[in-house]
Amino acid sequence: MPILKISVLNVGHGDFIYAETPLGNNLVIDCGNDGGDVSPSRFLEKVSKIDELQISHPHTDHFGDIIEISKKTINSFRCISLEKFDDEVIGRQNNDQDKINALRVLKEIIAPNNSAVSCDNNFWRSIFYPTNIDYTDPNTASCVTILSYAGFKMLFGGDLPDSGWINLLKNVNFREAIKGVNVFKVPHHGRKEGCSSELFKYMSPKLCVISDKPIDETNKNTVATDWYAKHCTGINFTKNGIITTRKVVSTRNDGSIFIEVYDDGKWSVYLNTTWRL
Repeated sequence: MPILKISVLNVGHGDFIYAETPLGNNLVIDCGNDGGDVSPSRFLEKVSKIDELQISHPHTDHFGDIIEISKKTINSFRCISLEKFDDEVIGRQNNDQDKINALRVLKEIIAPNNSAVSCDNNFWRSIFYPTNIDYTDPNTASCVTILSYAGFKMLFGGDLPDSGWINLLKNVNFREAIKGVNVFKVPHHGRKEGCSSELFKYMSPKLCVISDKPIDETNKNTVATDWYAKHCTGINFTKNGIITTRKVVSTRNDGSIFIEVYDDGKWSVYLNTTWRL
């Protein structure tokens, strides 16, 4: 039975999404690596080929493991507008330069290939690019991805701020594409800057997913959990015979989050689970 598998992995403050499609391709969205219990390169150590590597936007918490990941065979690479951002804007720490250099090399040698991830009438991958980019703020360059299979949809928001969502919503194709989204990987690690009330006029997800490390002084503003919960309908989880309804899950509290979507449209979410064979 063909299955869409998606894992939002616990890499601390950053994003790392790995997916295997029902048509046999694999896809990596971001490869951050900042203190979680998963390292992208370790997780992918038995994967020699990546059909598409997509860096949602050039901030190092979204490509912290790029040096090791770039050693693999990569058939398609996306990181829009990278050449328009200065290194000082992209980097977050003094030791980021080698990572930035590796990212720029990938951009030069590997082009986006729309055929690298196959689609058909039952599985589809859509990408939307922002047009109101501020080249002093890489978050505003976040591209948005939708994975759709058998009626299930998951939306990945990078770190796109509210202004970017409002601009994308002017696009009728984007508005149509997000109708029926079941799971929303929320932008900006749950910061209020990514919260867009306008977005939820066009979709009513069951579940929101936040990727971030435990709260400390460096990320204490990534606490929009209650805000997102108000915009979700919730799904049931069963543990030790007890059923609870959750509207928001996070890597900081629930570890890595794994999603399976079956060819009949049914889907399951597993917490504290990196992958299921």
